[in-house]
This record gives sequence, structure tokens and C-alpha cells, in this order.
Amino acid sequence: MESVNITNSGRLAVRKVAGRPAGEPMEYREEDNTPNLEQLMQLGIQSARNGNTENARVIFQQVLDADKQNERAWLWMAAVAETPADRLRYLNTVLRINPNHPTALREVKQLQQKQESNTSQTIRYGFLILAVIALLIVLAFVVLVLA
Repeated sequence: MESVNITNSGRLAVRKVAGRPAGEPMEYREEDNTPNLEQLMQLGIQSARNGNTENARVIFQQVLDADKQNERAWLWMAAVAETPADRLRYLNTVLRINPNHPTALREVKQLQQKQESNTSQTIRYGFLILAVIALLIVLAFVVLVLA
């Protein structure tokens, strides 16, 4: 059995635990073995899939600190991003590393379409509000003239 902990320095520490009684708190020491990048990726993916996006971001950032060109880590960072702007930034980083990355291309296109749709909807609502205001002004003018 292994225990995985985040150390005071923010790094993950993995330690073999033999016969630790249930309910006993896990311990770590700085000299414990640390996971390799693939193990970190798997931990991050597992955290993301379990809905723990904050831990997943921390883990993926550790991978990226060691390997800034890791497409998978950037793609997963996009998947657990806090904002659409962060998501787009991470996806664009994937595309700088690999301009033909199919998932990143597809996701960027979807984000752009959503942004364009939101912009179109905002413009439509703006025109609708202007039309209502213009109608109210005309009605107020008619009421004043007829009164």
C-alpha cells in the first residue's frame, strides 16, 4: 500500500505503508520517494475524474514545472481550468507545442463558437432593449400630444 501526501513545500510524497492500522493518520517525510511524471499524471487524472479539480491542478502544475512541453498535462490543465480564459490559454499552449493536436483544435473551435454565440446573443438583446426604449419614447410622445 502507498500513501500519497502533499509536503510542506507543496510537492507530492509517496511512501510505502505496511500494516498501517485503519484510521491512523498517514505520515510523510521529505526523504520519501517522490512519484515520477507518469505517476503524477495518473494521480492528476484520477483527481480530475473524481471531481477534485483543485488537487488535479496542483498535480498537473508539478508535471509542467518539470516538463513545460508536456502536451497531456497542458490538455488536462485545460480540462480542470477555473475559467474559460484559462482553458483557452492552456489549449493555445498545447497548440504552440503541437499545432495539429486534434483535441486542442476541436476544443478551441468549440470555445470560439460559444464566444461568438454569446456575442451574437448580447447584440440581439441589446437591439431588443433599444427597440423597447424607442417604442416607449414614441408612446410617451403620443400620450403627451393627445393629452
